[in-house]
Amino acid sequence: MANTYLLNEERMVVVDPGTELNVQQLLYYLTHFLKRPLTQIDLIVLTHLHPDHTAGVTLLQQHCHAPVAASAIIQQLAHPQNVASTPKHRRPAILPSLPKRPLPGVLYHLDLFPPFYERQTKLINLWLDATNALPGHPDWHIIPSPGHTPDSICLYNPCSKELLCGDTMITIQGGAPLIHGATNRRDLDNTLHVLRELDVHYLYPGHGRPILGLHPLQNVDVEW
Repeated sequence: MANTYLLNEERMVVVDPGTELNVQQLLYYLTHFLKRPLTQIDLIVLTHLHPDHTAGVTLLQQHCHAPVAASAIIQQLAHPQNVASTPKHRRPAILPSLPKRPLPGVLYHLDLFPPFYERQTKLINLWLDATNALPGHPDWHIIPSPGHTPDSICLYNPCSKELLCGDTMITIQGGAPLIHGATNRRDLDNTLHVLRELDVHYLYPGHGRPILGLHPLQNVDVEW
């Protein structure tokens, strides 16, 4: 099971609903412990489109009817032929190693936009651009973090010094955070550099236990 996070503010955000079991546990927690109506969830955010983070979206939407948001880079991966016709200032932020033109045949599609993403994109109502804050929640910044997947994003709150990082980083059995690459080594290195520049005291991974400390990103294991 992936980790599901709840931003418990005046209006709530669910980050990575995970499986239907995650969603059932979340709904029970909201109604029996927080005593908050499910309609106060105003946004569902996906850090990337892998099924272990997205399988519960439909069930959650049935209860809260909140829009689903994910990286705008997914649009670029799904329709690379449209990139050239889009003004540069309106293109989603992306690290330089992502190809700007589609590769021959289906290789581009299979490497960067796997077939199950076609199904997952139908869940998405809002596209997140790194130049903007999280809609309705301006304290949360969108940080592109390709490496695990090209569309991976983190959410960062500079006021509370919290970083929600999806599968960009995970923790295993209480050890140091592990950054795991699956697409491009240069993206992975760039992402690690960007994240280390952030002032983080609370690290919330996509799998494993959170890490609380003054410098949780200093000792990071890299797996390729």
